[in-house]
Order: sequence, then C-alpha cells, then structure tokens
Amino acid sequence: MIAKYIIYFMIMGMIGYLYECTAMTLWLGRWDNRGSLYGPFIPIYGAGALIGTLLFTYVLPDHSPLLVFMIGMCGSALLEYPVHWLIEKYLHTSYWNYSRSPLNLHGRICLPAAVGFGVGVIVIIYGINRILIPWIAGLSDQTAAAIAGIFLVLFVSDIVLSFRSVRGKRNFLDALEERINAGMTALIAKFINESHSFDRYFFFVVDKISSVFK
Repeated sequence: MIAKYIIYFMIMGMIGYLYECTAMTLWLGRWDNRGSLYGPFIPIYGAGALIGTLLFTYVLPDHSPLLVFMIGMCGSALLEYPVHWLIEKYLHTSYWNYSRSPLNLHGRICLPAAVGFGVGVIVIIYGINRILIPWIAGLSDQTAAAIAGIFLVLFVSDIVLSFRSVRGKRNFLDALEERINAGMTALIAKFINESHSFDRYFFFVVDKISSVFK
C-alpha cells in the first residue's frame, strides 16, 4: 500500500512540474523551468495531491465540487506559506514569489494562485484520479514495490544533489540542466515567433482574467 502511495506522489509531482512549466512559460512568453530539483518533479504538488486525495477518500467521502474547491484553495495556501518560509530560512533562496500579485501575503501566497489551486484540486479529484488511481491500484504488489523503489532512489539522490548545488557545490547535472534550459529557451522562442496570432490571443485572455483580481 505504501508503495502505491509513493507512486502516486511521484506521478503527481511530475504532473505538477509539467503544469507549472507550461503555465509560466505561456505567462512569461519564454521558457521557465519551475522545478526546484534537477528532475521533472515538484514535491509540493505531489504532497498536496496525496493529502487531498486521502482527505476526500477517507475523511470527506461525501464531498461536493464546491467543498473540494474551498478546501483546495485554503489548503494550498496553508501548505505554500510554511514551505516557502522553510526554503527561505534553510536554503536561503526562493522558488516562487507573489509580491507582484494582488492580495498576496509576504509574497508567499496570494488569492489568484489559491483560486487556481482550488480549481486544480477539482481537476485532480474528478478527473486525473479517476484514471490514475485505478491504474495504480491494478499494479501487483511486486511491481508497485519495484517502481516505488526506483522512484525513491532517484528522488532522494536528486534531493541530495540539488541541496549540494544550492549550497554552492556544483556537479555534472548543473551543466546538463543549463544546456537543457538553453535548448528549451531557444525552442520556445522559435515557437512564439512563429505563432504570433496564438501568442496575442493567449495574452489577451490572460490580461482579461488578471484584471478581475486588480
């Protein structure tokens, strides 16, 4: 059972990474690698999705979309604020900053982001989970243990290497990451330059949505 929770945690962390990178790349109009680790994984998404899934499965099984949204919105803020504070205090860095967003608290959380996470939890509970959970549940115990073991080795190794890099001890993955980011930056720039109509339409919609919160 624990192995299957680990698999779910890791997969949702990867989905969170894809979401963050895609959303911020579209928002900024350039490639933005949102991961705090070397690998394509954001732990706070994995943790949030796992906590939310356990909550709505075992504690609040008779939930409504409105309840899911409200708990997702408030829960994301309660998770983001202390995580941001811990990263600042012990790693002396910051992986996100909402200082320029309306209704923010110390740049660590803000209302627009919390609303977005509330919607995201609805997508997870009523969409992604209905596909992902049956697939994970169908894995044999041996297969689940093997996959979880591989995930754990990669995850722990990534944390150790990333922590050393933050402390100024670079390794071979830093150069690889820089080359990947440079390649993605060039690729996204080319895509945007060749898709002017899409680009203008997207930012027009974003500006309209953003104006609601100003």
